[in-house]
Amino acid sequence: MARRQPSKLASHYRLPPSPQLTRYLLRLSKPSLEKLVFDWLKTPLCAPNLSPTNDDLLDAGYDEEPQDRTLEEVEVVYTNLASRKEIVERVFEREWRDGLTMHQIAQVDMQHLLDHPSSLKWTACELVLEEGKKPVGDKLPKFQPVVFCKSLLEIMDPMVQCHPYYTTHPTLPLTIVRLSLHNPYPLPTIPPPANQIFYLAVPTSSPHLFFTPQRSKLADICRKSLPIALSSQHRRITREEGMREGDLGAGGGWSVFAVEGEGAVEGDPLETSRPRKRRSLDADMDEINTGDGKKRKRIAEERFGKSATVGDGSGLERVEVKLREVWPRGNEVPGVLGVVDGNAGKGRKGRPKKDVASNTNDEDAPLIDEHAPWKGKSWMPNVDVVLEGTHVFAGVRTLVEEGVFDGEKIPTWMTGEEGKSVGMVKGGTILKSAVAAGIYEATADTRRGRRKTT
Repeated sequence: MARRQPSKLASHYRLPPSPQLTRYLLRLSKPSLEKLVFDWLKTPLCAPNLSPTNDDLLDAGYDEEPQDRTLEEVEVVYTNLASRKEIVERVFEREWRDGLTMHQIAQVDMQHLLDHPSSLKWTACELVLEEGKKPVGDKLPKFQPVVFCKSLLEIMDPMVQCHPYYTTHPTLPLTIVRLSLHNPYPLPTIPPPANQIFYLAVPTSSPHLFFTPQRSKLADICRKSLPIALSSQHRRITREEGMREGDLGAGGGWSVFAVEGEGAVEGDPLETSRPRKRRSLDADMDEINTGDGKKRKRIAEERFGKSATVGDGSGLERVEVKLREVWPRGNEVPGVLGVVDGNAGKGRKGRPKKDVASNTNDEDAPLIDEHAPWKGKSWMPNVDVVLEGTHVFAGVRTLVEEGVFDGEKIPTWMTGEEGKSVGMVKGGTILKSAVAAGIYEATADTRRGRRKTT
């Protein structure tokens, strides 16, 4: 017998009272709780249960039958409550003893976000046309939340159960969309964890899109579905993550050319010789007595310039790159496919093992075979690097000054010179193509001039 598919996660679906739901409401302040409760009393979708409770029936006894309360009486009761704890207890003991709807839970989350704007981390992407990768600009269609949410739900069904909720920011020209993501079966009974709540911030008349970088399977599905949901029948839209070159200004060692006054440099950035800064006599005397610490600071200053300092107002919280460096295969390369020491390549009893790289000198062998790495002449390890913090490049600069990183050898994508926060590194630099950066999936259609959105 086939398992019955659950019903859709509609806005009127209720989550029963639970300790998790109580903690959900206690995150809000008393004024915010009062505001939500008064809105719920007047909203049909959040209608309260005004009938007498079991305690009311027991207290009444046989003398009289308790009557249903009116909205005016309930408003007066909530106005007289002294603390938010009393408000939450009243919510689950009286008017909403059957639980809160998905619509109410979304409103609680959105109110918490408006009260604490810095409680979430955001990342940005640019919406571009698929044809020729030209910026959408004024050709960007007007964002319609109802159409977008309906399209997104159809794309993710039946992989993800999603409850959408959107609102307009009270002071900023933004439409904020909250997507509560759940497994398709069974329907939830408690509020979702933080990594399953996906937020979108869509500015008015802008080709950019802001979203929260959650790391979960459901969030990945939602993130990959965004370009399709934003596209129309005659206009294919995709997204370009991270910042393109030049968007961050002059980063790394080039930042000294972007300042004026005391931090300025003498010379032209196109000259082959290294420009010298205007230095004071005290600075020259300090360099004479330079130790290792001062040498590292000097190297860090050359690599990072005036950028990547704490409090500079340009902190980047996340950098994610895919390292796709090619290594030659041979006995001189340490690893499982080469010789590590004198005992490598021998079995337990001293018998030589078969050299898995012996066939790599075949002229017909491909340079790199990703499906069978042991067959290629070279090999490419699959390594992803994620740097997170309040200011990633400032942290890297500090590690250079402390001697953890070699300031002369770290690549340019770790100093901010690349001007990107997402991409694929090959040959020490971040590749420019969208396929290489992991935004598109390289397929047979891609090689024929088409692109397939993942």
